[in-house]
Amino acid sequence: MVTDFQFSMDNIPRQRSFACLSLKFGCILTGLIVILYSVLALAQCMAALSVLPSQLDPSDPGSLAMYAIVIVVTITHAVTLFLSTVLLIGAIREKAFLVRPWVIWMSMQVMVLLLLFVFWSTMNMINHYDISLVVYVVEFLGLLIRFYMLMIVNSFYKQLEEEAEESKSLVKLINNDSWYTV
Repeated sequence: MVTDFQFSMDNIPRQRSFACLSLKFGCILTGLIVILYSVLALAQCMAALSVLPSQLDPSDPGSLAMYAIVIVVTITHAVTLFLSTVLLIGAIREKAFLVRPWVIWMSMQVMVLLLLFVFWSTMNMINHYDISLVVYVVEFLGLLIRFYMLMIVNSFYKQLEEEAEESKSLVKLINNDSWYTV
């Protein structure tokens, strides 16, 4: 299904392989890497929660904002961990409907992270913070790696959908009584 909406999954570039390996292997490796990253990020969020003050003061908006940020990031990584586990199951069993939620979730994450990167780097330039260029390069490389993972998994998802459509058309052709003439 092709849409005219420019942010649809049809506009994500398509890959034929993961480096010199299969898309299925790339999808499984992506799932494992994102699961490891999510577990480490959840541990970091728990450490951040333990450092924050235990008593919430409604008059201090800074502490309330920090709690809100840590809780939102924790929920985001928990959802990512769950969907990456579903992705692994879908990749191993080659079920497209189990891969799709991860593609949608990760595409939203990549767009939000790109916007945050642009906002963060712009604000640092406006406020004349003395931050090394290496920090920007590392952050941008992280975004590129996430986008490449998204491309690999989306390509595998599209491949699974195409194979399912082909098998449905073959079954329809075989079950049709008019495929031969006597």
